[in-house]
Amino acid sequence: MDLDLELRGFEGDCRLFPLPDVVLFPHCVLPLHIFEPRYRQMTEDALASDRLIAMVQIRDGADGNATADPPIDSVACLGRIFDHHRLEDGRYNLLLVGLKRVRLICELETDRLYRKARVEPLEDVYPDEPIEELRDELISLFRQTCHREGRVEPEIARLLEAPVPTGVLTDLLGHYLELSPALKRNFLAEYRVERRARSLIRLLREHLQALGRPSEDGGIGFPPPFSRN
Repeated sequence: MDLDLELRGFEGDCRLFPLPDVVLFPHCVLPLHIFEPRYRQMTEDALASDRLIAMVQIRDGADGNATADPPIDSVACLGRIFDHHRLEDGRYNLLLVGLKRVRLICELETDRLYRKARVEPLEDVYPDEPIEELRDELISLFRQTCHREGRVEPEIARLLEAPVPTGVLTDLLGHYLELSPALKRNFLAEYRVERRARSLIRLLREHLQALGRPSEDGGIGFPPPFSRN
């Protein structure tokens, strides 16, 4: 899927789906169960038009049940519904694929039950110098993870061999690793690819050191749990 083509014609106004502790990354898939009336309406509107929904995290300390419009983060992930099933009672099961990081410019006045905002896409930014060595180190550490866990998942093997941009790779690995909500929030907000890669490398190393197992190349083994988010 060419995610840039998926956004062709997008003019910046989108539906917001705020949730606590739920983060969608670009290039990744998030299953959702839609049951609240406002988000049923959001889903119906999306399916009838561009199928776009922006997943955004409710800020730390905000109670999503205490107010209709709790404060939300300034960076979201714009996603597209690529599969859905409507249940007999009006609820929906969705699969949402992340397209791109977006920065919220302002919320919009609307007569709909759900929130809307004007956003601007955040493109991945690469450093001037090559980062192949950084990418190789990240892949090496992640392979150690899979080896120590005894995981031989074909999709992970294909991912590590795929000639995808490093920015895409960091998002996919960030999705597979079990990151805390705070780390997910920070990871989503980071549009600089080198910083995302270094953050993952640092996290992997810290876990390796905590585990204390020597690896084949003198490093430390690491088996963190995996997550489908």
